[in-house]
Amino acid sequence: MAHNLANINGKVAFFGTQPAWHNLGQIVDKAQNWQEAMSLAQLDWTVSKHQLISPINGELVPAWGIFRDDNQAMLGTVGNVYTEMQNKFAFDFIDTILEAEGSAHYVSAGALGQGEQIWCLASINGQTDITGTGDYHNHYLLFTTSHDGSKSTVCKLTTVRVVCNNTLNQALRMSGELTKVKHTKTGQDKLTAAKNLVSGAIMGIDAITEKLRELNKRMVSKGSITTVMKRLFGDFEESKRSENKAVEVLRLFESNDNDMFPENRGTAYNLLNAITEYTDHFSGVRQTESRQGMTELQMRSENAMFGNGSDLKEKALEIIMESTANDNRKMERSYQTIINRTSEGKESKSLLDSILDNQ
Repeated sequence: MAHNLANINGKVAFFGTQPAWHNLGQIVDKAQNWQEAMSLAQLDWTVSKHQLISPINGELVPAWGIFRDDNQAMLGTVGNVYTEMQNKFAFDFIDTILEAEGSAHYVSAGALGQGEQIWCLASINGQTDITGTGDYHNHYLLFTTSHDGSKSTVCKLTTVRVVCNNTLNQALRMSGELTKVKHTKTGQDKLTAAKNLVSGAIMGIDAITEKLRELNKRMVSKGSITTVMKRLFGDFEESKRSENKAVEVLRLFESNDNDMFPENRGTAYNLLNAITEYTDHFSGVRQTESRQGMTELQMRSENAMFGNGSDLKEKALEIIMESTANDNRKMERSYQTIINRTSEGKESKSLLDSILDNQ
């Protein structure tokens, strides 16, 4: 395959109305129901579980394989208690959300590899202007599940900052419980109950919006930036790799999206935007066996949606909330001097030393 999206009859199993989300696939009209969505996404196939046989003695072994029924591709090995979940159930779940939230609609859906992991994405609750100056965030529900036993079924809130297509994910919560369902015989019953989470999703959007607006009120100190960078990327003095990551984030922080929204400059919100932009558009990615044939852009897109990049951004939001809690004063110095010193090699000091020297 040319990339790690399921390829069926020469067509990529991915559709979407926003190409920047995935850098792949095709733009299509909005799907009206799960049958249409599955057909457009080339996900209208089923899976089944079969006990495996030893190649040595031909006897059954205590392991089961999950197979696609259309092409007999084996997607993974699971245990006896694992119960397969069909693709249509994922879309039926989103259909319930579409009915409950009149403005919601399907955006994209797809499969990784041969179908080991599938997802669908729905727009929900319009968009939010975080700063009141046109800095819009669009809101989505991302539903993802696996057929290889590697991941539970998860429904996440995903916000996308329109100006730069940066993404930020957060697992849905209701009554303190994650909307996360293990593949057991009770899994579908639990997931059916999760259809009542539409109101919880709206509350989640409000919670994220409140956090972002609070961060935009905080003028972040150099000490807080140091703390955030070290907690996210490691000790600058111990690792050149950690320093390089922090330098790139600081460069984006200083740029402030080319001052498209000047009022964000120097804020904790600006710092979060720099980290999400770095993760989505600049961070390095590893070529693995499952990613054979994918371009760097495609790998980064997958990472931003499902992988370590998504985890890093979720972690960054909480760390910045904690580390900047007492930051209220306006910065008086630009970070450009710090960036020039470290990135151009004019001084041998570490990034951490440079920051401290300029307080």
